[in-house]
Amino acid sequence: MSRKKRRNRARAKPGARPRASSKSQAPDQPAAVRLVSYEVTDEPILDREYKRLPEEVKDAVERLHHQAQAHPSDAIPELIDWIERYPNVVQFSNYLVVAYTLSGQKEKADAQTEENYRRHLDYLFARVQYGEMCLERGELDRIPEIFDGKYDLKMLYPNRNKFHVTEVTAFMGLMGAYFVAVGKRDVAQRYHDGLVQLDPENPATRRLGALLLRDRLLRLVQVFKKTR
Repeated sequence: MSRKKRRNRARAKPGARPRASSKSQAPDQPAAVRLVSYEVTDEPILDREYKRLPEEVKDAVERLHHQAQAHPSDAIPELIDWIERYPNVVQFSNYLVVAYTLSGQKEKADAQTEENYRRHLDYLFARVQYGEMCLERGELDRIPEIFDGKYDLKMLYPNRNKFHVTEVTAFMGLMGAYFVAVGKRDVAQRYHDGLVQLDPENPATRRLGALLLRDRLLRLVQVFKKTR
């Protein structure tokens, strides 16, 4: 993949709502995983629907993106209000999950994650958040279903040639963690290699690196036990 370099990284303001392909691959074929080339950018990717929103709504999206992370408890009431007024602006629902999570309200975060997935199936971050929840619960068989058996963004969204860096790191981080969990270490390593190339300090990169290290240590322990 190629990354368009910027002097300053733009704030992650995912305004795009990509539509996923309806076709699917067999979920039990990790050999079908391909990391296809596409452009990764720091600049916001805004779709037509987002551009047509009133300025006050776009201003709220940008402001609440930061407030949900810096002051999550304060952001929650306003996010709920905006969701009631603009239920199709998926960013508000996405930020509400973040705010619930960071404020320690896990049950509400999980409930909102499930609702986002049901209501905004074509929105990448709704899928990733739901996938992360299923991974945490050990529901590994749900991951291929969530992503139509596709393990690369370009395969999932064939009409797009550019993705925001936050989309790529979130997706690749989840896919890598999934393949570690199902015992496909070589596949997971490919995702980690891509993340290291893209952003070595990203939390998703560090998490996947830690999971791979833990998996390797466990394998070494098993080998040691067999040789005793």
